[in-house]
Amino acid sequence: MTFNNILSKLYPTFREGSIILAVALFIAVVFNLIRPAGINIFGFSSAALIREQQAIIPEISLWEAYSLYLKNKGIFIDARDPLSFEDGHINGAINIYPDEASFHASSLKVKADQGFIFITYCDGPQCPLSKETAHELILRGIPTVKILVNGWGIWLKAGYPISKGKK
Repeated sequence: MTFNNILSKLYPTFREGSIILAVALFIAVVFNLIRPAGINIFGFSSAALIREQQAIIPEISLWEAYSLYLKNKGIFIDARDPLSFEDGHINGAINIYPDEASFHASSLKVKADQGFIFITYCDGPQCPLSKETAHELILRGIPTVKILVNGWGIWLKAGYPISKGKK
């Protein structure tokens, strides 16, 4: 058996092994990037970047939010799903799920230029939707966004005005 015969028999195995290794490496890198506790590769961690950007979004107290509501200077953005929104929401709020922020950005920019403050909220102190929606709005050029943590729960408990239905 010559050296060329040995190489010709090993080449397909080497090629298949290389392909499997490349696919496995690609899957591992992608999974690591989307995983919240991923390993920092190449000096970049998407989870750390998201945490950093969300950390700079200011929170607003219930009293401050209600004051803006009374002055008609706050636009409330309910980040919950449409069914929860229909069951009840802050009076005058609009329903914008985080993935829908880009659809509303141009109309909200006009309101931001008029001096309105945008207040995102969802339900529960650990609910991430208000932070995600606020982050998406800021990325789309709307700087005056604040988060009302556990907004729906504390607004409801305070007995402030609510609405039901799509609007």
